[in-house]
Amino acid sequence: MVILTGEQMRAAEKMAVEAGTSYEQLMENAGYGAADAIKRQYGQLLTPGANLLILLGLGNNGGDGLVIARALLQWQPELTFDLVFCLGHQLSSLASLNLARLEEYPQIHVWDDADHETLTRLCQKSCLILDGIFGTGFHGQLPESVALAVRTANQSTAKRIALDIPTGVNGDNGIAADDSFQADFTCTFAAKKPAHILKSSRYLCGEMEIIEIGIHQEILNQVGGITLLDTRLIRGMLPPRRPDSNKGSYGRLLIAGGCRTMTGAVLFAAEAAARCGAGLVMAAAPEHALLPIRIRLPEALQFPLTLAESGAVSPEAHPLLLEKTNGWATAILCGCGMSLTAETELLVSSLLESCHVPMVLDADALNALSKIGVDKLKKAQAPVILTPHMMEFSRLSGLTIDEIRENRFEIAARFAQEYGVTLVLKDATTVIASNDQLFINENGNPGLSKGGSGDTLGGMIAAFLAQGVSAQAAALCGVFMHAAAGDIAAEKLTAYAMLPQDVIGCLPDAFKQILF
Repeated sequence: MVILTGEQMRAAEKMAVEAGTSYEQLMENAGYGAADAIKRQYGQLLTPGANLLILLGLGNNGGDGLVIARALLQWQPELTFDLVFCLGHQLSSLASLNLARLEEYPQIHVWDDADHETLTRLCQKSCLILDGIFGTGFHGQLPESVALAVRTANQSTAKRIALDIPTGVNGDNGIAADDSFQADFTCTFAAKKPAHILKSSRYLCGEMEIIEIGIHQEILNQVGGITLLDTRLIRGMLPPRRPDSNKGSYGRLLIAGGCRTMTGAVLFAAEAAARCGAGLVMAAAPEHALLPIRIRLPEALQFPLTLAESGAVSPEAHPLLLEKTNGWATAILCGCGMSLTAETELLVSSLLESCHVPMVLDADALNALSKIGVDKLKKAQAPVILTPHMMEFSRLSGLTIDEIRENRFEIAARFAQEYGVTLVLKDATTVIASNDQLFINENGNPGLSKGGSGDTLGGMIAAFLAQGVSAQAAALCGVFMHAAAGDIAAEKLTAYAMLPQDVIGCLPDAFKQILF
């Protein structure tokens, strides 16, 4: 499924018009399609004499609402409608045209600048409230007249329906203003928008249905957009398990991490990697960090690393680690539980300059990278995957977290392109940028917000990378499978009680869901 920003949606509409479908016809298709969806969803409420309230703005989103009113009246002539213009009467030409088409219906009542008392009364008498104020064109804060209307609607017991995007929500970044419309159901036109997927705004959309408006799929694909990860896409990317294979067929992953004070990170990464099909997993870590691996994961090979006085891996171990990586491994994961020291900075610099196998840099390897400078990525001898959460990416990019969230897709794409990496930007909704393509993952839950989850994900991505798939495919498979296993764990144990080790334990069930 392709996810379109507002700008991409406008480009798709323009291309459809150039191909022979008028803007007027697109609006007719949108309105009649949404009316059909509303009938399916709430037909039991649309009895003779039922009243619907439509909140309208100035643009074509309001025009869609006016077409819906006409379509529903043709289906059920005994409905009544209250139309409240929240921003005045300076309508777009198409909205004006569709308002004029409603003049023949005495069941239509128009209100300008309704006060709180009037809005409350209209909400109380209505079974449905349609939000046709802003759609995809909103950013910033709501004008007071709109905020009043939305607040009143949100307090109503009527079912609330948003057209395209709930008013108050920025469709491109999911940032919601105070008093944003809280929809029970959203009709989105032609394609979902980022706000329908991002967890910061998805809850405001309620149930969602995509309404076909006459824009061919070829056009939607042509304008670009963001690809939504799904089961079918991931199934086609997972490395196959051949009947004539052996452990050497599925790669050799080296995981370098651990320090004096962090002993669990390498274990999480190694166990997750083993569960994701890597043929051999070697844990390269300080001796005491290998102890839990010997107990819980006897399948893993071990490569002890000496410690410096700082508690980090000693520089004396770096040449041996690099030799083992280039001579044995098919991929390396570096950074889990490693601590941020001068020694870690030196190791990351050495790997980027001298490692010849694909690598995943996670956790303190990312923090070290921010210290030595991201331009070091341009010296990499093999594909690199970066897996930062928002704070880590803030350090890497020099931008604030707020700046990143306001424009995460463009920033992620630009960073990945500039430095030639695959970027996994972890957040409640994870974004992957790779090879001039953007992907977004919508599964997962708050139970994944616990220490060790990142190490688990890093091990999974690195396991797929070690098995020979591309950096892009490894990142996508790891992100999706991690969230899928997390959802299974939450269902079994709740988001409160689940742990990263439970997510690893649910990976077999996640693979069953994907593969069978």
